[in-house]
Amino acid sequence: MKHHFLLLPLLTLGCDSSIISQLSGEGRLTGSSFGIPGRNATYDYVIVGGGLAGSVVASRITEHTNASVAIIEAGSFYELSNGNWSQIPYWSEQWVGAGEEDWQPLIDWGLMTEPQVSGKRIHYAQGKTLGGSSARNQMLWHRGTKGAYRKWADQVGDDSYTWENMLKYFQRSVNFTPDVRNRTVNGSVYDAAAYTMSGGPLHVSYQKYIYPLSQYAPAAFASVGMKSLPGFASGDLDGYGWWQSTIDPETGLRSSAEATFLEAAFKRPTLTTYINSQARNIIFQNGSATGVNVTNYGQRPFTLSARKEVIVSAGAYHSPQLLMVSGIGPRSTLQRFDIPVIKDLPGVGQNMWDSQNLGGPTYEISVPGFSTWQQPGYMEEVIDQLRSNGSGPLTNIGLDVGAWNTLPDRSKFSAAANKSLAAFPADWPLIEHSIQSSSKVLGTTDSKTQYGVIACLVIAPTSRGNMTIQSASNLDRPIIDPNWLRDPTDQEVAIQGYRAARRAWQAIPEGIRVGDEVSPGKNVTSDADLLEAIKKNLSPIHHASSSCAMGRKNDTMAVVDSKAKVFGVRKLRVIDSSSFPFTPPGHTQGITYGHAEKLVDDVLDDYFASQ
Repeated sequence: MKHHFLLLPLLTLGCDSSIISQLSGEGRLTGSSFGIPGRNATYDYVIVGGGLAGSVVASRITEHTNASVAIIEAGSFYELSNGNWSQIPYWSEQWVGAGEEDWQPLIDWGLMTEPQVSGKRIHYAQGKTLGGSSARNQMLWHRGTKGAYRKWADQVGDDSYTWENMLKYFQRSVNFTPDVRNRTVNGSVYDAAAYTMSGGPLHVSYQKYIYPLSQYAPAAFASVGMKSLPGFASGDLDGYGWWQSTIDPETGLRSSAEATFLEAAFKRPTLTTYINSQARNIIFQNGSATGVNVTNYGQRPFTLSARKEVIVSAGAYHSPQLLMVSGIGPRSTLQRFDIPVIKDLPGVGQNMWDSQNLGGPTYEISVPGFSTWQQPGYMEEVIDQLRSNGSGPLTNIGLDVGAWNTLPDRSKFSAAANKSLAAFPADWPLIEHSIQSSSKVLGTTDSKTQYGVIACLVIAPTSRGNMTIQSASNLDRPIIDPNWLRDPTDQEVAIQGYRAARRAWQAIPEGIRVGDEVSPGKNVTSDADLLEAIKKNLSPIHHASSSCAMGRKNDTMAVVDSKAKVFGVRKLRVIDSSSFPFTPPGHTQGITYGHAEKLVDDVLDDYFASQ
């Protein structure tokens, strides 16, 4: 059970940037940043979604041109809507649980999956706020592998997506701070060539505080044959290392797309943002997107017209939903709801990739340091650490060391599984591991027992999900089915990943690791029993992508081309994780920043060519 005693005391934090100053440019009133609900208006670009990708796109267009830009965002500012639970890393998992009541309507859509392999419907958190899921996630930041980007370039027929050509876009967003003075246990060497001094506004740093259990992680992962890596930013994800996170090293708070990219853009007179507003549908005239119909809480409908382009950045579930209710998608689906067909694209809502969160083997632990967390007065101490210098336990997300396991010994896989896995590049890991304590105990004395888990994620999934619409209205929730672990290959990988995690536990000293395995338990040994335990623990890790997949023109399931332009219509792009052709291994945050930076360059090229 998590405890949230800090919320009210921390509302007086002096280290958070003021929303008022954030929005106020020189000689510019705060209210000038926002559109007026119910009033039609025209802009050069209309962006649907002020999340991670939409924030980058809006910021770069207003930075490099005089074009007018409107953002349509269903949420508001997470600093106001969710406060400390969004800003403070310690609470990064708040409101993202699998239960249908574990969501907060001011920042989340409340999406529930169709029944999964466990038979349960599962809450799938998605950011409904400026900054999108960069305001909701665990702040883990890394880049994909070189092989994954070679595959991307080959699949879409565009060498601008190779690792060598994408690196500048990954670097462009990031303001990396090694902050060696504040790092002791996690003082790993990093690859300086992966960063540039002229990086962007997004803070990426090492966490200043290390969880007591994390110091045992390197030896545990090394014991199962993994090598040490100098971070996860150089195209190599075969080994273990210390996580870098999107945390501001000065304040110790979340660094989101809203707090960085939009903070700069809000000061420019060419950006107008419509908060608490939802796109109803895209308007087309003679095959060109000309605007978006919008509503506020289902009321006061109005139209935002686009002189140049409509850019959809609504995320892996809502981008394909918006296309479908606007007449772009599988013909049979559109006709079922009497939606006029603008373009029959059967791939809209299909081909969805998502990592699979399996939980992991769990032990009781006894680690020096945890007892301090439960001492009277320690809560006040850690609050003071955060306020005074942005340090202490509150600045840690609960994950310090990550590991990428290619499972090089594949002799236990079936022939069919090995054939499926051969489709992935050789440098693509199959499993991601992390070591973490299973509960957070700051400020509570109700439990003397602590648990540790070596978590497992399937990050080379062969199961494919999908989404569709339940009506012609974009105000109704989409129907989502990630299909986690449906494919037998994923099941085999999950079992072997669990077994690797069990072996890694044995390298953690007895006394730190207390007694027998608590979950799934030492008597769960057969593949069949282990798979049943895994199915029961299955939960989201929120890496959905590719539901408006990028591809070649002759690919019947592709939705956009390599410049994110929707096939069969004009003046419409999809720029977010939904337009990945597939999910590169690992977490999607860093990959999406690079994706948006690359594609907004394509937007700018077209803009300047038209001048």
